Amino acid sequence: MHRYMRYYIALIETGSFFEAGEACHISQSAVSQQIKALENELQVTLIERHGRKFTVTPAGRYFYEKAKKQVQALDSIVREVRRIDSGEYQRLRVGVLNGFSARIIQKTVRDFTLSHPHVQLSLTTGTHEELFHPVNSGSLDMVINDQWRALSDQFINEELTEQRLFALIRQDDPLTEKGRVTLNDVQDKLCILVTSPEQRETEAAHWRDVMGMQSSFLFADNVDEARMNAAAGIGFYPCDEDMPADGGTVLVPLYRGDAPMTRKMFAFWPQSSDSSLQWEFADVLRQNIK
Repeated sequence: MHRYMRYYIALIETGSFFEAGEACHISQSAVSQQIKALENELQVTLIERHGRKFTVTPAGRYFYEKAKKQVQALDSIVREVRRIDSGEYQRLRVGVLNGFSARIIQKTVRDFTLSHPHVQLSLTTGTHEELFHPVNSGSLDMVINDQWRALSDQFINEELTEQRLFALIRQDDPLTEKGRVTLNDVQDKLCILVTSPEQRETEAAHWRDVMGMQSSFLFADNVDEARMNAAAGIGFYPCDEDMPADGGTVLVPLYRGDAPMTRKMFAFWPQSSDSSLQWEFADVLRQNIK
């Protein structure tokens, strides 16, 4: 079946029986015979033949998309098996958005490394922009980030969850008595953002223009600093529900008008990458989110 799938993928991508044969090192007629054998095995019509040309059926288009992922996954498994056999370790470098649930990430790392002992896993945290450029240039293999840019067809965009957002705020703040706070409620308070000095303007623009934050901003270098500022009553820190609320702080649901504020979290990685490990890490992460 996988051999048939490879011939079919080559046919769809080249658009020609002759060129598919060249790519697969077999004759044009052999490609045609293999595609017919595949259709017989599946008991569906994948392509409509028109002389030397063809069109792809809806079933054929669906099969192509799924088959390509399957073949890529199999190729990746073969490479990993060969690496393991030779004693070579495979590498997965993951970037995680600042403030995303440490509990979920820690459990995912533990589960993933137990099931993939021959993979060298490394993690780094950063802002939206600090994660985008490394995964785009290849110095990260995947990132866990919210959707702050339009989804690109150059990346695999795997949605993980839609997270509720909370305000980490000092426990004795009068706003905590409301049970929830709106953007209007906190517009006179400082919104604490974790970002590097170089990314302050970009992060502030995202929270102001995309998320609708009306507050002024206070910038922290790391999550611990943001939590300490919230505990001191200097401002509030927008975060998910897994952010530890201690040291005199509480988590209060954050609303925009009458609607809860949320953010969609995705796993992103380039379409061109060897992606079996990314899929597996995303699957483990999704299970831990549930």
